[in-house]
Amino acid sequence: MFGAFGGGKRFGFSTGPRTRKAKNIAADPRVVIGTEKADEAVILEGTAEEIKDRNVWKQLAQIYNSKYGGDVEPILMACDGCVFRVTPRIAFGQDEHAENFTESVTRWQF
Repeated sequence: MFGAFGGGKRFGFSTGPRTRKAKNIAADPRVVIGTEKADEAVILEGTAEEIKDRNVWKQLAQIYNSKYGGDVEPILMACDGCVFRVTPRIAFGQDEHAENFTESVTRWQF
């Protein structure tokens, strides 16, 4: 996953073109994305669109590389993966460690 890009209002990720994920998005582009930490979760609902422009792939690879290190671009280009941009509609945030959990849940609409 590439994280936020495009002014922080989009989320990018990639997958193989023959994966169940790519097939599901082709059938219905509505997606839900969640963070790894369920106890401090951010959940994003939005619409995914495939990015075919490899120049954008390179930009996303730079974002990924600067955050995680390494060089993901050669792998991305070689596997001919599907790269998607998600435009968020709604996001939720929660912190299960908050003193008053029921009042700590946050919702944003875009």
